[in-house]
Amino acid sequence: MRIRIVAVPPGGGEAEYSLEMECPAVPQVGDYVTVMREYQSGEPDKDHIGTEDFIVRRVRWGFTWPDNGEHYHTAGSEPVGQVDAIVVECEMAIGSYSSPAHKRGIKGTAQHHEASGY
Repeated sequence: MRIRIVAVPPGGGEAEYSLEMECPAVPQVGDYVTVMREYQSGEPDKDHIGTEDFIVRRVRWGFTWPDNGEHYHTAGSEPVGQVDAIVVECEMAIGSYSSPAHKRGIKGTAQHHEASGY
């Protein structure tokens, strides 16, 4: 399924940028998200080597529903809507391998991904 990750500063605020992603499930509130960019033309400069790290704040679902104007429907024959957009709002955070550029781009005091032994 396709989702859009929207990066916001610590504590929320205006979106800094967004990334379209294909994933098997929707990240949930509190999940850690790490993005490692694959540069298509050459190697990145040293400032951009590393990850962009986030913590999920909320998930927004957008749907459309085919309204045929009828007030009642027979069970099993009612219109069925579909998902149009899944937006995962993520607060910028610091991970073990965050790039210098990512760290510098964070406005405010960022949370850190906790170390884990899995």
